[in-house]
Amino acid sequence: MSTPAHATAATEMPQADTSGTEEFERQRIPPSHQLSGKYFLGAYAGEHVAGTEFVIGASLVSLGVNTGDLLWGLLIGNLLAVLSWAWICSPVATRSRMTIYWYLERLAGKRFSVVYNLLNGLIFAVVSGAMITVSASAFRVMTSIPPQTAWYPQSLSFVALALFVGAITVWMTVKGFKLIANFSTVCSPWMATMFLASGALTVPVLMHMGELDGIFTLAGVVDTFVWTGTTPEGSPGISMWVIAAWAWGANLPMHLGMSDMSILRFARKSSYGYFSAAGMYIGHYMAWVCAGLMGATAALLAKSQLIEMDPGGVAFRILGAMGLIAVVVAGWTTSIPSLYRAGLAFQSVFTRYSRVQVTVATGVATTIIACFPFVFTQWLNVLSYFIMLIAPVGAIIAAEHFLLPRMDIGPFWRERQGLASNLPAFAAWAIGIAVGIALLIQGSLHLFTLFIPVWLVSFLAYPLLCRFAGVERENGIDHHHAAYGPVQPTEASGTAAGEHAPVHVRDPWYFTAVACLLVILGIAGWAWTSGEEAIAHLDTFQTLIVVPTLLYFLSATLWMKNRRKPRIA
Repeated sequence: MSTPAHATAATEMPQADTSGTEEFERQRIPPSHQLSGKYFLGAYAGEHVAGTEFVIGASLVSLGVNTGDLLWGLLIGNLLAVLSWAWICSPVATRSRMTIYWYLERLAGKRFSVVYNLLNGLIFAVVSGAMITVSASAFRVMTSIPPQTAWYPQSLSFVALALFVGAITVWMTVKGFKLIANFSTVCSPWMATMFLASGALTVPVLMHMGELDGIFTLAGVVDTFVWTGTTPEGSPGISMWVIAAWAWGANLPMHLGMSDMSILRFARKSSYGYFSAAGMYIGHYMAWVCAGLMGATAALLAKSQLIEMDPGGVAFRILGAMGLIAVVVAGWTTSIPSLYRAGLAFQSVFTRYSRVQVTVATGVATTIIACFPFVFTQWLNVLSYFIMLIAPVGAIIAAEHFLLPRMDIGPFWRERQGLASNLPAFAAWAIGIAVGIALLIQGSLHLFTLFIPVWLVSFLAYPLLCRFAGVERENGIDHHHAAYGPVQPTEASGTAAGEHAPVHVRDPWYFTAVACLLVILGIAGWAWTSGEEAIAHLDTFQTLIVVPTLLYFLSATLWMKNRRKPRIA
């Protein structure tokens, strides 16, 4: 998943996309700065292959889902996530053209925004801490430190390692975020390729091991060794509908939680929300499935339980040294932007301190969190609690945009009435969380599904509370126009149309980078012809991909540097 924390603030849009002028934190995005669909297709395809995919894919195996339920559940859940972006988040973003932070402040006042930013900062900090732990697990493989799979650190050496990795993360966040963001763009295609290669490598290994036990079909092998339908303790696993709910809710802070308003406000068309499918079906379908295959195969080869292995150990057994690089990169490309966003969220509350000061303080706390592996070993549960807490905020925004105008109440009614706070919004948030806690205690719903009633209750409660509070109604006007202004914002005085330099798709470095990825996949596919040598082919693969991987990073970096240089006539 990318992280829930890929919900981005306005300040995180690339400078080139705003023509180097301003970040539009308090302005609607004019037509000259709106972006084409190619940007969003690439952004969604790239940002959802990250360190969390290693953790989630393996966790789904340990939760005991069976193969059919996993494949259908991920198909349904990811479709619901795409529709949530396209039907809920994107229409609000492209009509209002505001960041979620500005929108919330106008909707509910600064006090509401402070509470939201504190919670948002906490979520980002925990995400960053979990991914620091994931990166540290890769470095651990190169030492004698045992895998850290308990909720607490079992080795002082691992604590020292986590503190070291955390210090690097904080330093890079403060000093080189833009460089790391560009590096993440370079790394994403390679990481997606490595996930796909791991799937191609592990299936022949599993088939060979199945034949030794008299199992000769792919379905029989994966049902026996990977998605067995039972947990390691022997209890029944989770159902297809719970898997679907998890796939839908894993990125709830971004879609139904509305944080991606901050990115989609730059979209020329609301339909660009559908481009989230590139991220969902590459990162949250293919990558989760391949991570599950990789984890199960590594556990079988190590004659161990998957729950006793960490991401570094799994990746090293299947992908070798390049697997360790993949884990480190995946962890850092999630932990660094997450820490950056946590710093932004907390700095908006503690305004007397600079972003750097707040980020460093947050980084210290985040690194301490990273010393406790429970953050990633219990990642699905931890994330589910955060999702339940943040879901009502997105529901309130959706109700403000979609439901209130149908009741002849305009968006931002609090602002027009000059009220300091929006009490119905606070009440709807509290009611949603109370419903979630009650259902959690009662135990009738799985933790992964609680966000659904929480979101729906807040979505319906907010407009009812507005009516109960006696909010003034206005008939016969276009409420969206009155609140947001015209559909297309007017250009600011002196604003020039954004001049985006052409992307050099024909750059030879581009084709070299693509060729390297194809070579890696070809070497992985070679395993299908290995037969009984499938296990031995793992060592061959690990050796042969070193050169194309290094060449990929060289050529992709050079292409990134060249792609926005103006062409010479």
